[in-house]
Amino acid sequence: MKLDKRPAPHIRFQDTNTTLMLDVVILLLVLCALAYLFYGLRALAVCGFSVAVAVVSDVLCSFLRGKKANVRDLSPVITGLIIALAMPATVSYYVVAAAVLFAIVVVKHPFGGTGNNVFNPAAAGFSFAAICWPLQVFMYPMPFAALDVAGTFSYKLQAFVYGDTVIKLFQNPAFVLKLGGTPTNDITEMILGNYPGPMGATNILVLLTCLIYLLFRRTIRWQLPIPYLASCAFMAFLFPRIGTNGIQSLLYEMMSGMLLFGAVFMITDPATSPKRDTSLVIYGIFTGIITMLFRYFGGFEESMSFAVLFANVFAPVIDRYNESIHRMIRRKNLEVRKAKRAQKA
Repeated sequence: MKLDKRPAPHIRFQDTNTTLMLDVVILLLVLCALAYLFYGLRALAVCGFSVAVAVVSDVLCSFLRGKKANVRDLSPVITGLIIALAMPATVSYYVVAAAVLFAIVVVKHPFGGTGNNVFNPAAAGFSFAAICWPLQVFMYPMPFAALDVAGTFSYKLQAFVYGDTVIKLFQNPAFVLKLGGTPTNDITEMILGNYPGPMGATNILVLLTCLIYLLFRRTIRWQLPIPYLASCAFMAFLFPRIGTNGIQSLLYEMMSGMLLFGAVFMITDPATSPKRDTSLVIYGIFTGIITMLFRYFGGFEESMSFAVLFANVFAPVIDRYNESIHRMIRRKNLEVRKAKRAQKA
């Protein structure tokens, strides 16, 4: 018998990493198009700048590590788009650049690059920007505001300024919930994304469509986003932060901030999540609980990215202990089968 020696993996599928990442890129570009409809060319400028910084920094880091840049690797494009879409359209370019550089230079490549990440680069980059520039990251323009490409954020006015024009910025409904108030935003308008928030995280209807598409394409596994969203909804219903019924609390919690956006594009990162299906369910529930606890007791109204980073630490632990449980079950089943065979003999 002639053996053909080839490197792993030995089980191959039609879908490659490139095709899987391309699915995500296409959906992120759809969100960029929606951001353009809401905020004009400024949104495209921020997204394009973020992707350019991500790609250039990724190539340079690969060169410094003695590696050849992989033109098929779309992960820096995904990282750049996720970070940009999690920001307001009025964010300064240097904030976006700092977030992307932190994600690529500090979080991604020191651990080995694509596929070897310990922490989700996009979540880490956004969290870094949120800690360093919270006013810029958590203040948003109203949709359809006329934003100039060259405008900038004014700390003195806490507004977006270009020339003699000053555009007022607003807090997200998640901030109102954080203060213990009830958002006045109409639920229908929130479903359609017509309220202040991150560029790519406000249109709930489109984000749900993205989730369904990725699940249908099997680009992501349902064991991550579904248990995550279910645990968030469960906590929002049982422990409402507003003085109304649990249903209203659930709706506002699930549709404000980056909760749904992160469920589709952050926690589903295969490199930083567990590998076994049952581990994914545990990981999703765990991340959902941490997200809501951070929302209730954390310092920021938006805690999705921080919860993802916290959960990343426990992904190997969940895999290890879950594998031990499966091993015990298999051993027990084997002993039962042996006992049955012995009785028959």
